Amino acid sequence: MRFAIMGVGGVGGSLGAALLRAGHDVVFVARGSSARALADRGLEVRHELQPFRARSVDVAANPAGRPPADAVLLCMKRYDLKGAIRGNLEWLASCGCVVTLQNGLDAPSVAARLLPPGKVVGGTVQVVAKLIAPAVVLREGDTLMINLAEPADGVSRRTRRFAEIFSKAGVTGQAHRDMRVMLWLKFLMVACSSSINAATGRGFDALAGNPAMHWLLEIAMQEALGVARALDVPLPGDIETETRATLKNVFAFGGKASLLTDLERGNRLEIEWLSGAIHRMGEETGVPTPLHTAIYRELLPLGAGLPQPQARPSA
Repeated sequence: MRFAIMGVGGVGGSLGAALLRAGHDVVFVARGSSARALADRGLEVRHELQPFRARSVDVAANPAGRPPADAVLLCMKRYDLKGAIRGNLEWLASCGCVVTLQNGLDAPSVAARLLPPGKVVGGTVQVVAKLIAPAVVLREGDTLMINLAEPADGVSRRTRRFAEIFSKAGVTGQAHRDMRVMLWLKFLMVACSSSINAATGRGFDALAGNPAMHWLLEIAMQEALGVARALDVPLPGDIETETRATLKNVFAFGGKASLLTDLERGNRLEIEWLSGAIHRMGEETGVPTPLHTAIYRELLPLGAGLPQPQARPSA
């Protein structure tokens, strides 16, 4: 099948490598240093069990005029989503489907407002991976999972088909019946752990070994769950146990959330769609969210990132 990947970071690189290894046709839509690195050196994923290197990959700065893809995986940060869709609207509309894989809860609805009806599939990815250099991904652990769901309830033929394709490519693929629940299952983990990561400036090893960090994480989770219940999100009864188990597995590899990495590098933050979203939903539902509100307000001034140094004019 023909896939396109927009946003070649830890998620996009990991999924792209798996699809290439399985023999699929993959085009990476990228610009700047990412495009140059992919064109010059190809894609590399460093992993203890499944290292991957493709020295030649298909790269397009502008996919206009390219054949439509069967599926386009949108792997950019949430704040780049609208711009990426608007900048490639005609080509995306010609493709089979567009899969949103951003953090937060609203990416599918945002994409659906910009694209033709029936074009958008909601998705989430679970992987411990980060970009350590342009077109070079460091992946840790054995978890690589993609979850897919239609905006309307029910498992469709296409989500089942793509889940099977990913599973054959070494990515655990699951087609979900309820997109809202699917999105919340990941949101609960990411919004809580990464926000505390960034607010405290401490990595996952600190969360794993410090009882105070566990206490903060528990408070953050209960605030988010309170909002979900007020919104009548039909989360499974064992959601708290499963979330704790999944986070324990993530913390075992140390490292840090991308939110903290972006904060340290002076990059733009996704805090609006993490603790910011819980804060706003708490206000709408009347559910107190003091911890998430405090984290949101602390990080909001840095949300746009630090000003980049200006190039000095040549003499």
